[in-house]
Amino acid sequence: MSTYPGQPPAAKKTLIWIAIACFVIGVVLTGFFVWRIVVTAPRSPQPIESGVIHLKKDGLTIYASVPVPTPPCKAQDSSGADVPLKPPTGSETITINGDSWYVVARSVDPVPAGDYSISCTDDQTSATYAAGPGMSVGKFVLSIFGAIGSFLVFFILGGVLLTIGLVKNRRRNRPGGTFPMQPPPGAPGNYPPPPNTTFPTPPPYNPGPNPDRPQDR
Repeated sequence: MSTYPGQPPAAKKTLIWIAIACFVIGVVLTGFFVWRIVVTAPRSPQPIESGVIHLKKDGLTIYASVPVPTPPCKAQDSSGADVPLKPPTGSETITINGDSWYVVARSVDPVPAGDYSISCTDDQTSATYAAGPGMSVGKFVLSIFGAIGSFLVFFILGGVLLTIGLVKNRRRNRPGGTFPMQPPPGAPGNYPPPPNTTFPTPPPYNPGPNPDRPQDR
């Protein structure tokens, strides 16, 4: 776009476009982490009274309703092959809908989704047992922080850049002083000062003799 003398240059919108890009990135990342929250959210495990459970995701974790010594639990896949289990490395508890479940064993390898037969022998407590897919509370918490952080960082940064860009564009588009403070010489209403004319100093006055006064002759 061409400009004419006295016309302000076209305002640059670089900061505004960067702000829009920050908003878009913030929406995408926030949506991704919200999806991760839904995927990694803890879900109530399935009771094993029937002996067979269906896993919708990889991994196998066995829970007890109360803390118990490591029970002799066994798991088999749909083909009857044993699934190796291992005890947790520490105390792991999840609370879902007000019910607390304590991890007692999980599969050594992340077994695929499918049907599994599980049995636990416990003669010391009255605990009930349940099982579910592999679950990581750490991933769930990280997804929450990721969603909050993405929203705050990119939306705040985009808001700041957008504000700065709008202020700069407003200043660029503001009309400047197009009229001179004083009109040029020869313009109507502006006359040049008169020339500096000087006159010679007159000689001193000499009245000469007065005929009416003989004493002055």
